[in-house]
Amino acid sequence: MRPKIIAGNWKMNLSEKEALALASGLKEKSSSLPDNKKAVVFPSSIHLAAVARILENSKIAVGAQNIYPAPLTAMTGETGPDQLSEIGIKFALVGHSERRQFLGETSVFCNQKISYLTKHGFTAVYCVGETLAERESGNTFEVLKKQIQEGLGSIESDQFSRIWVAYEPVWAIGTGKVATPAQAQEAHAFIRKEISGLFQNGKTISDAMPILYGGSVKADNVKELLSQSDIDGGLVGGASQKLESFLALF
Repeated sequence: MRPKIIAGNWKMNLSEKEALALASGLKEKSSSLPDNKKAVVFPSSIHLAAVARILENSKIAVGAQNIYPAPLTAMTGETGPDQLSEIGIKFALVGHSERRQFLGETSVFCNQKISYLTKHGFTAVYCVGETLAERESGNTFEVLKKQIQEGLGSIESDQFSRIWVAYEPVWAIGTGKVATPAQAQEAHAFIRKEISGLFQNGKTISDAMPILYGGSVKADNVKELLSQSDIDGGLVGGASQKLESFLALF
C-alpha cells in the first residue's frame, strides 16, 4: 500500500512571524494527525531552519523548495543538500512549474538534482505537468512523457524509493481551477505507466511510487481526488498556508 501524503508548499509567502506561528500550530496539532497519512511542509528558504527546529520530532517533515545539486561550492544564491542536511532537511521539491516557467529550469537539470538528492539520502519530489495551451492542443501526454523520460530516465533503479512525483497541471495552480478527478486520475495513471517502462522491473518501482496531485487542492475536493486509484496525495499551495485549511485536508 502506498502512503497517502499531504505536502504543503508555502512558496514565497508568510512573514517570519506567520511562518513560525503556523509551524507552532502544526506542532501542537500534529499528534492528532492520522497515522495512515504523511505530512510535509516546504517553507521558503529564509524560514527553513526555524521551521525545522519547531517541527523536529513531530509527525510533520520539512522540505526545501529548491536545491543546487553539488557539495559546498561557489554558487551564489543557492543552497546545497549538505547545508540542508545540517538542519535536518531530507526532502526537496524539484522542477516546480513556477521554476520551469519563470527561471528556465529544465527536466534535464531536474535529472541532475534528483540524482544528487537521492544519492545523498534525500527524497526528491519531482513536479511535472502541462500548460493550458498544451492541454487544449492535445499534447498533455506528450509533455508528460518528455518530462518523465528526461527527468527520471537515467536515474538508477535503486534510487526510486526516494522519489515522489507530483502531477501539477500548470493551468490549475493558484487559479481556483482543478482538474476533474477523472482528468487527474488519467494523468496519474499515464505517469505511472511511463515510469514502469523505464526499467525491466519498472512496474514494481512504479506501483510503489507515491504520485501526488497539485493544483488548487482544498478541503472540498481532496477526498474525491485521493479516492482515485493512482492519486496518493496532494501538493498543496494556498490551503497549506493557514493552519485550519491545512489540517482540514486530513
